[in-house]
Amino acid sequence: MSMKNGLSKIGFHVSRVVAISAVALLPVFGAAAMAQDKDISIYFVGCAAPTGFHGYLARGAEEAGKNLGVKVTYIFPDQLTISNQVQKIEEAIAAQANGIAICAFAEDSSYADVAARAKEAGIAFGSAAAPPSGSQVRDPNDFFLFRTGSDEAAAGKLTAQRLVSMGVKGRVVVANQQPGDASCQLRATSQIDELKKAGIEADFLELTMDPGQQAEALSNYLRVHPDTAAATSTCDVIDGFLSAKADSGRDDLVLTGYDIVAQSLDAIKDGRQAFTIDQQQFWRGYMPVLLLTHYLKYGLIEGNYFLTGPTVVDKDNVERVSALVKQGYR
Repeated sequence: MSMKNGLSKIGFHVSRVVAISAVALLPVFGAAAMAQDKDISIYFVGCAAPTGFHGYLARGAEEAGKNLGVKVTYIFPDQLTISNQVQKIEEAIAAQANGIAICAFAEDSSYADVAARAKEAGIAFGSAAAPPSGSQVRDPNDFFLFRTGSDEAAAGKLTAQRLVSMGVKGRVVVANQQPGDASCQLRATSQIDELKKAGIEADFLELTMDPGQQAEALSNYLRVHPDTAAATSTCDVIDGFLSAKADSGRDDLVLTGYDIVAQSLDAIKDGRQAFTIDQQQFWRGYMPVLLLTHYLKYGLIEGNYFLTGPTVVDKDNVERVSALVKQGYR
């Protein structure tokens, strides 16, 4: 059964539209008072179709709606662009949603105008993406009612610290398959900076999203730098790295990655990958619906930004995480 069909069967409405990321408005307690006396409608503007990584966000939003007794509609873009995203936000406004949560992917300024229009319509807005690194306490002037996601700078630092604690010696290569993605670049930069502080040589490698090209580029890098002890994939599944490790005969190469995918979980179980950094994407879908609902019903605002990560999945907890993934909860 597809994610889309599964969600629609339990009242979770999925529309195939063109939209994406983030917006919120300053507190509007009048809207909160009104929402207590009628059914609450919340739109979750996703970054992509509810499959794979984004399926967990959608499942989280759906589960929250079911638990809280509110209507949740998940909409997503055919192509992820700012203009398409703003268009879909405007569609949610036109649908007279009580609250909108956005899978934010661009700079705040990209959403300022549409956020103002949402505020004028009395709609509560929140971001299903992390706040700027290190800013855990909510800025009262933030036009996002909340921000929910993983601290990417902390994630990169955590990866470096784990490698150091494992006793990794020699060179570490940190690769970004989507150099234009600010989150992935922040992961890479933070990891490299932390490794260098520990006296470990670290290089940045720009790759593409093609696993075959990734494997070839990493294999070439390993031939040129035989002292490489570890490699990190910051912005894609681990497939290309696993292939390069096998093709180069480097069974001792420590691999690390990001997010929960089947390939990583299997590789962690059999030892080919050391660990992956988890941003607990189910929570990234669940918490925006909960925070919007509690704001609309009770006028409650989270004092801190809600960090869903980073956390580590390794050999010690991979079996438990795998079981939850099979149930759609990670």
